[in-house]
Amino acid sequence: MAMEGTGTADDAAVQHHVLRDRSAMHAVAADWRALDARAADPLAYFQSFDWCQHWLDVVADAGCRPEIHTLRQGGNLVAVWPMMLSGRVVKRLEPLGWPHSQYANLLIDPSFDGHEATRLLLAGLAPERHDVVLIESVPAGSALAALVEGTSPLPGRSNTAAMLDLSAFATSDDYAATLSKTQRRNRNRRRNALARHGALTFEVLFPDDAGFAQAIATCLGFKRTWLRETSRYSSGFAFEGFDRFLASLPGERNTLSGACLSVLKAGDRLVAGELGFLHHGHYYAYLGAFDWDLRDLSPGKVQMDMTVCWLIEQGVKTYDLLGHPADYKESWSNRTLGLETYALPATLAGRAYSGLWTARIRPGLKHIYERLPHQLRRLARFGQSFALFLMIA
Repeated sequence: MAMEGTGTADDAAVQHHVLRDRSAMHAVAADWRALDARAADPLAYFQSFDWCQHWLDVVADAGCRPEIHTLRQGGNLVAVWPMMLSGRVVKRLEPLGWPHSQYANLLIDPSFDGHEATRLLLAGLAPERHDVVLIESVPAGSALAALVEGTSPLPGRSNTAAMLDLSAFATSDDYAATLSKTQRRNRNRRRNALARHGALTFEVLFPDDAGFAQAIATCLGFKRTWLRETSRYSSGFAFEGFDRFLASLPGERNTLSGACLSVLKAGDRLVAGELGFLHHGHYYAYLGAFDWDLRDLSPGKVQMDMTVCWLIEQGVKTYDLLGHPADYKESWSNRTLGLETYALPATLAGRAYSGLWTARIRPGLKHIYERLPHQLRRLARFGQSFALFLMIA
């Protein structure tokens, strides 16, 4: 079990430890989950033990080296910052689970001094082990944003997450009442058109429910078809074991926590689905997919509408469409959350990687690729390899 610790006489009450393998992680699993419950941070699902453990067990390759920074005070776990070392030429310390983890954050006990946590966690970073600490998608106002508040975000890397605040709606009827006349007409039109293929049914499945695994597989197939037909590329899908990882994530109906899958059917035919994560009253719309053959009937929009209504009835406060602005996200949201990228270079190579490649060259190349005509992207034999290079380099 690989675990390193630091502490001085002045810091005797607070100890910094770095967990570097799975056995060290499992040794603190109960404490990690208890800290998560105390922190109750709705934006920290991707720092939960279940997410990190399953990602390491199923997706991580041999080159991924976990480096999970923890703080203990009086024996109690008071902070967890899940990170990992990656890269061969330029060694990067990045959020554990990247690029599948959508938000970078850390867990901190609300009773613990945040300034002390910042000092100890930053002091615990070993610069001889990495060239740069690179942290993408840090939510504004988060615990991690407070930790790096003394560092300017990388220019040109700002992002926003679209969210629908559900707290104002006591029932799904209250939500429906806020829709305009045109929105209600379009809503009914889409449902009626889709119902011609069979009576519509909607349900939310949790991992222990019959049919969950098969429905996940169907939705992932839908998503791959959409990516192919629209000549898009997803770095997440390029990882071996990604499907098994998503299907392995736990979730509980009784506590409204973890993974769940919204399923819309027309008759016996699954026509749209959405994998989401529930965490402290917050819902992450992680992966939506629909039957490409029915695309003109907008089954994805029908499913999203029904998912929102279900969430309201369960008392969930936020429907989070995550980062990267899009027209459809804007139409489903009523507020946004800023996301920033931060770099803490430790070497000249790390400074060049973050300041030139990450902040300038990579975004420029990605912009050029995304502006290529649809048919050119689809026919270009180099396209997917080039896109993967831009996404994960």
